[in-house]
Amino acid sequence: MYKVLLVDDEEMEREAMAETIPWGKVGMELADMAWNGIEALEKIRTHQPDIVITDIKMPVMDGIELIRKVRDLYPDIFFVVLSGYGEYEYTSKAMELEIRHYILKPCDVDKIVEVLLNVKKELLIREEKLKSEREYQSSIQRMVPHIKERILFELITKKELSVSDKILLANFTEDLADDFILLSVRTPNEYDQLDRFALTNILTELIGEDQVYMSAGLKKEIVYLLPGRLAEQLKPLIAKVHNEYYKYKKIRLCSAVSKGGRLQECFQLYCQIQELFDFGSLEEKREFFRYEMYEGEPEGSFMTVDYTRIQNAKNIEELMFEIYCSFIKMEIQEIPLERMAEVYSFVLKVLFGEEKELKGSSHVWELLEQVIEQCAFHMNFAFPDTKDGKRMKKILYMIYRNIKNPDLNLQYMAQHVLFMNEDYLGRFFAKNMNQRFSAFLVRIRICLVQRILAFQPDMRVSQLAEQTGYPSDGQYLTKVFKKHTGMVLSEYRRYIKKNRGEDAE
Repeated sequence: MYKVLLVDDEEMEREAMAETIPWGKVGMELADMAWNGIEALEKIRTHQPDIVITDIKMPVMDGIELIRKVRDLYPDIFFVVLSGYGEYEYTSKAMELEIRHYILKPCDVDKIVEVLLNVKKELLIREEKLKSEREYQSSIQRMVPHIKERILFELITKKELSVSDKILLANFTEDLADDFILLSVRTPNEYDQLDRFALTNILTELIGEDQVYMSAGLKKEIVYLLPGRLAEQLKPLIAKVHNEYYKYKKIRLCSAVSKGGRLQECFQLYCQIQELFDFGSLEEKREFFRYEMYEGEPEGSFMTVDYTRIQNAKNIEELMFEIYCSFIKMEIQEIPLERMAEVYSFVLKVLFGEEKELKGSSHVWELLEQVIEQCAFHMNFAFPDTKDGKRMKKILYMIYRNIKNPDLNLQYMAQHVLFMNEDYLGRFFAKNMNQRFSAFLVRIRICLVQRILAFQPDMRVSQLAEQTGYPSDGQYLTKVFKKHTGMVLSEYRRYIKKNRGEDAE
């Protein structure tokens, strides 16, 4: 039942209303009475009624002042105003306060009942609305973790977010600093719902629930989006997570943490993690990997594949270059061919979700061509299935196969590799590539020099020349590099180190 407080300075009228109004029939009870605004305010604090029936003109504190003060303290209380003839000034002020229910004195019981029933109807409508809003908010709150999980999954797999998801993501992260890390926790077996709950509960208890911004579950992996400031504290915390989970499941976990980055870089951060796991699989006893463990190595020494550049390749020529760059990095690290095949199988899985085992062979180009063809298929890149299209693809493959050869030029390619007329090859290449063979070769070689230096800034000039097809003394390489970049090699090394925050001396 709804509680009512009756306020009137005239005792006889107050008592008459208290006695004659059929409170029970209208679904209400009279909680108390007061003779002025001051007393009413105290009794409102005590009883917190749903409805206050108040005279508008009273001594000490009138009904208007009472309504103003109560509105500040209890905005949900309904007011019914009692007013007499000639009290229009008070009535107009009540209307300004958006009071909708009035009873004219002397009071008629039937009129009072009619007004109270109308108030009751409004209270019921408001309660239904509030109930619906609470249910809606509760439903939203239950959905939020699932929405966050889906958004994070799309971010780490580089799927395009919808407009609505971008808005939701902005709302989820508007109060967060734009510096995040990804933590991935792997298990030998697939996580079920209970396992995921247990692991997340352990993590949030150790680092705080408000520090886990989002999470996304995969079959054998759970990825968490955390604030970048936690990076330095994570190793001992993750050790505790592993220990607690082992008590629960008797299974050893393996975790990896990315470098810091922005939300827009989640895909790159996730690729870092996947490659950390992939290369870390050689270290069977280690349970925790982080990018900084390799800071003594050349930048990206284990990040052999630039996933973003591959995905952003505009055509098959750019794709070939990116795959070749990754091969050069692995060759510099002296990674064996079988291991290269494992890495490229992993690349296809990360980029395209394809579980494909690539077979190594006695020659690396049999492997690289498999990789290029698979990527080109998924990215809808292909030369025309014509005689000219097949010839152009073969030419590009043969350029990369021979790019380390200092003798490689148009004449060498025509006479010793493709066994065709030199003039015809030159015209054919220019027509299909919109540039001369010599210009293309120099551009590819200089770009390759830049990528190798970004990978290993301290590589000797003689080694650079050997990798890119220039005479081993490096003099010609230095000359060509300066001509095409405007920088000598030493300047470019300093530029690379400065961008990486290293000592450029």
